[in-house]
Amino acid sequence: MTEYLLSPIRTVTGFGAWRGALSSVEGLGRRAFVVGGVRGLAAAGPFLEALGGRLDALHVEPFRGECSEESIAHVARNARGFNSVIGVGGGKAIDTAKAAAVQCGVPCATVPTSAATCAAYTPLSILHTETGAYVKSHRLPRPVAVCIVDPELMIGGPTRLLAAGCIDALARAWDTCLAARVRVPSLMAEISVSICRGYWDRTLRPQAASAIRDQHDGRRSESLAQTVDACIVGAGLAGETGARFFGRSFSHAVGYALAGVVDNDAVLHGEAVGLGILVQCALDPETPMSLPSMLEFFKSLSAPTRFADLGFDVLSEEAGRDLASATYKLLDLDAAVPFSVTPDDLYRGLLAVEQFGS
Repeated sequence: MTEYLLSPIRTVTGFGAWRGALSSVEGLGRRAFVVGGVRGLAAAGPFLEALGGRLDALHVEPFRGECSEESIAHVARNARGFNSVIGVGGGKAIDTAKAAAVQCGVPCATVPTSAATCAAYTPLSILHTETGAYVKSHRLPRPVAVCIVDPELMIGGPTRLLAAGCIDALARAWDTCLAARVRVPSLMAEISVSICRGYWDRTLRPQAASAIRDQHDGRRSESLAQTVDACIVGAGLAGETGARFFGRSFSHAVGYALAGVVDNDAVLHGEAVGLGILVQCALDPETPMSLPSMLEFFKSLSAPTRFADLGFDVLSEEAGRDLASATYKLLDLDAAVPFSVTPDDLYRGLLAVEQFGS
């Protein structure tokens, strides 16, 4: 038997989705433990207030730091005795909530207040050290029970978060479509490729820049709703349908390597993997989008276009070659890269991004 997909049991999207999902979250149990970042908890205030009026107990614990083994164990200890765990905010808090819920043996609901990652949708927790270095991607044994994707909770938030989400979703598409050039071994893998091409061609490429403007101006536009869905549901669904078949390619290899050398409190995941997309464009002999063209797309989102933007000096040869070496070790060369690449090639790619991105 092969288990192909662990998507949320229920996903509710669109403006005002949190109102329609209250009964589903209430149905998870009368006592809920909420974990979320301070900013995320504030953005989700109306949802939490309404939910608290329906339950016997709603405990809120602010989250700070990394999604680490230690953080997960801490949340799980505090959540004992509650019927559900609710993750609110961004990827680190939500990944911690999902893993803690598993340890407690209770269902998890996710309420993203930014579209910076697809963490709210996926049955994964990306584990880091306490200092932010990447450790591993931990697959959870069951899906999220309720995923609430409501752009209403994101309006007024930093547009940088939505831009990072667009780039992170693009990274999923770029990794998947590159790996598909090695082989597409199943129907589910083909579906993953189709999802990636669909949300890139129909949503992100034509609408992402206008969606970011709409978020900044507080407009409840269809463009914003579709872009948020692409970042969370589209990328999450593509990742889950393709996860068993496509390995790690440039975007996430560069992103995870950068996590060990940049200030993770200042750099978003989508910003780090975005530089990996640019490296791929610099190295891929059959790239569907040239490095200059991709840079123009990044600039339309006000996304970082060079390593210096993240505080990393790739022009220092020792640092640049160390990053290239770390990236090379994280690449799944057999299943995800359809052309020959060496650490020296990667180093040249890093330098090309720095040169053309300035």
